[in-house]
Amino acid sequence: MGWLEFVFKRVVVVLARLQQDGTARADIVHIVREKGKIQVERVVPDVEIEELGNMKLKEPTLLEISGHGVIRKVFLADDTEGMERVTGNGDLIHSSSSGEGGEVVLNFTRRDRIEALEEVLRRDRVPVLEMQVESESSDKPEEVALFLAERFYGTKAGWRDLLHGGTRGDLLAGLVAGKIKFMMLCCLLGLLLVNYLWNSSVRERYAGQQTEMFALERDVSDREKLSREMERVVREFKGNGTEHYCAVLDRIAAVVPPKVNLETLNVNPLLKTIEEGKPLVLREGYIELSGETADSGEVTVFTGALSELDFSREVKLLSLDKDRETGLFHFKILIDL
Repeated sequence: MGWLEFVFKRVVVVLARLQQDGTARADIVHIVREKGKIQVERVVPDVEIEELGNMKLKEPTLLEISGHGVIRKVFLADDTEGMERVTGNGDLIHSSSSGEGGEVVLNFTRRDRIEALEEVLRRDRVPVLEMQVESESSDKPEEVALFLAERFYGTKAGWRDLLHGGTRGDLLAGLVAGKIKFMMLCCLLGLLLVNYLWNSSVRERYAGQQTEMFALERDVSDREKLSREMERVVREFKGNGTEHYCAVLDRIAAVVPPKVNLETLNVNPLLKTIEEGKPLVLREGYIELSGETADSGEVTVFTGALSELDFSREVKLLSLDKDRETGLFHFKILIDL
């Protein structure tokens, strides 16, 4: 099925009959196509041409002209010169059909005989897509209208008819636009709705990713800040000159009693906990030891051994506590070098 059959479910056939007095009358046949069948919807017979405007014909219109002043002439197929005298005359309107034995039948009339009819059609904006001339009027307008409608639908018109322009293309474009404008509006509104929903979803995901990115940036900033602080502490410890304490620490380790477990050995221990942005506060010239033992007397022995070392000016037992659960004694000793 061509797109004409899909877009245009109805067509109007105007069967105009030219009168001897120069006027015209017409039979108006409304054709409908439903379920693949073309049938007559209604017929308005014997209408004066001036009344066409009151009928508001907005569907594709097929026009047939017959009656007084229409001439029928048969030409042989090779008589191109004779046919040219008709078809090449701008003062004539004509239609051609095939006759018997390869003959060509031309029906034509003078253009000035249909000026009044054309004026009415232009004034009332009747969309005439096709026009043909017949020498004889039919007394069965329904049959003629059905024939013209079937031929119209059978042309299988496509989008090229619109692109080529011209009178027929312009009329088709206007009719198609009128038919599909509501559908196009619905499609546009649908696209706007989809765009709104999609845009909202994208915005939500974007906001979530922005929040996650800000959190990552804060985390990176905190890590960089911590790294800088660690570098500062390391630099301060490195500048503390602990290299010459190695021999001292070896001698301390040599006097640790067998029953004493030494846990920590801090050179220049901190006086205060590390605070952000503040310099380290150290107990310089001191060594702090901590450990545990099952016999408190071993702590006295260890303290005495440390006091006998020649580099220690003073050895002080800072604390000695017993763990009730394990029964072990925990001690802390400070050596003033």
